[in-house]
Amino acid sequence: MNKRILLFFSLVALALSCKAPPEPEITPPQPVFVDSTAPPDPVDHRMYADPGAGDAIDIEWKPDSSGNTTGYFLYRSVNDSTVGTDGLLVNRTVIAQLESTSQFEPLPTSFRDTVGIVPGATYYYQIQAYYRPPTNVLSESKPTHVDLSTSFKYAARPELLSPNTDIVDTLHGFPAKFLWNDPNNGGLYQIIVQRLDTYQYVWSFDTSGFGNPEAIEYPLSAPPLVAGVPYQWRVKWLAPYGGSTSPWMTFTVE
Repeated sequence: MNKRILLFFSLVALALSCKAPPEPEITPPQPVFVDSTAPPDPVDHRMYADPGAGDAIDIEWKPDSSGNTTGYFLYRSVNDSTVGTDGLLVNRTVIAQLESTSQFEPLPTSFRDTVGIVPGATYYYQIQAYYRPPTNVLSESKPTHVDLSTSFKYAARPELLSPNTDIVDTLHGFPAKFLWNDPNNGGLYQIIVQRLDTYQYVWSFDTSGFGNPEAIEYPLSAPPLVAGVPYQWRVKWLAPYGGSTSPWMTFTVE
């Protein structure tokens, strides 16, 4: 056999023997939702109504410490918790794909859903982690399970009446009184008062009621409201795996 042909086959064999081994398949761990028990909002869990002015639902999950996650798919289904054989919501919509642009950038662990959030609807969420290798072929984790704990029924927001932004309350020795309308016509509420100069929570209280408007007095056992100090307050309407939150409203007392 020609020496040139032998040399060619030898080079081919050498190239084949030096071929890089296939990349190992890396499967990221299943994501885990966060259970929030920090005061003053002990009822918040995994997902909750946004306390801002817009209709939104906040979702949080725990970061992956294994380093095998490069991104997340966040799924949502409205009023339908049906899951297919693949463990995913059947009527799901991808509301976010979150991915870091470099290995030094931490992956996000929260998302604010603001698209199509309306009172009366129940929103079911799932998270699925994935790993993107240099070959760009994704390997995906098991998605989070689906049940009531991964859902949020969005209710109509309470409407704060007094004290409001335009009123400086003069107490004249009487307790401050907080007044609001409830479009849900009764239930469990959480009222929260916070200082605006230090952003410290001054008072938080859970109460039930069926009046409209609702009213509650600031208790004498709570820290006294300081004259001239700016405060803000809000009311949350609470329900198992759902609820709503009013926007913050500012006030001062004299």
